Amino acid sequence: MNRRDFIGTGLAMMGAAVIAGCTDDAAQDNKDNQSGGAFPSYDIPRYSDWIPEESHNSEATGVYFTHVDWESLDGLESESEDEVEDDEAADVIRQIPILGLPLYGALISPLTLFGIAFYPFAGDLLTEDGESAEGIKTTTLTWVDDLLIFHGEYDIDTFDAQYTDGFTNTEAQAGFTIYVGNEAATEGLAYALSEEALIVGMTPGETEEYESEQLITDALTRYTKENDRVVDTEDGQWLFETTGQAQMAFGSWETEDLMAALDTGSAENGSMHAGDGTSETELDDEANPVFDCVESVVNTISYSVDNGEMTDIEARFAGIYPEGSVPSEEEVREHLIGEADVPHEIIIDETHVHATATFEDEPGALA
Repeated sequence: MNRRDFIGTGLAMMGAAVIAGCTDDAAQDNKDNQSGGAFPSYDIPRYSDWIPEESHNSEATGVYFTHVDWESLDGLESESEDEVEDDEAADVIRQIPILGLPLYGALISPLTLFGIAFYPFAGDLLTEDGESAEGIKTTTLTWVDDLLIFHGEYDIDTFDAQYTDGFTNTEAQAGFTIYVGNEAATEGLAYALSEEALIVGMTPGETEEYESEQLITDALTRYTKENDRVVDTEDGQWLFETTGQAQMAFGSWETEDLMAALDTGSAENGSMHAGDGTSETELDDEANPVFDCVESVVNTISYSVDNGEMTDIEARFAGIYPEGSVPSEEEVREHLIGEADVPHEIIIDETHVHATATFEDEPGALA
């Protein structure tokens, strides 16, 4: 699946799920909606290993991250070669806002690849039309704090033979070998490689100042010592534990104004830097008590793939709010679940809010 189809197929399948979720069968299922009770508990997702508690950018207003399962999306069949327009994405998001943040993450994740365009392996990391490069099989992509983390299978000998020109093998740390650019064309570039993961420093923008080697070293230190990461805090562990592993995820940690950061006009400090800019899709242009006041959030979409179609879709939202700004159950239902009559569950406990929406019908193509 190429990068255009990556975006188009994901949105088309989600749009189909919206249609399926509005059917009479889903309305019948909605009679079983639940409120209250215990928060769900899932295995902590692997991508949480790399989410720092603080951004390296002193001007950033929080930590933002996205995660996509490229392998599962590559298994979906796209019904159309046409690109999905921003207004189509906005229509899906307006109907069921709980899909908004992870879809937004899926939209901007491919754009982050422009931030590593000067690396020799940049064009070979993600499959194009089902064809993998020799020695590379990428399954997931995580973007956080000017780093891209690819998980999959990587042949060390192939990398040494094909992708190390202009780089020096500097040291080994936490099972990773760190490579640093040593020529004019690779100056400022750095990456770390193991058999299961590749960590790549994004090229700084014109107004950004950081060393990719230092970002990678710091990430590996946090990973080894298991501290200074979001998942190492009690609230952070709750966010990841209640949303679990998923094919699409968007998260933010201790943000001052999430919606302002998502506005492309106010993302100049690099906190939402995505290579060549972020998507122009607006998540919400009106007041929304669920998104406007949330301090930390993880919002995911998980699904199964059956014969090239996305099935058993479940959207999960976990948010932490300041005292006095926690949305009510009705506000969560209206502004997060949306008007579509889909099965859902809402749990609120003090400053913690959790919601789940499910789409069990097997979706067809977006009309």
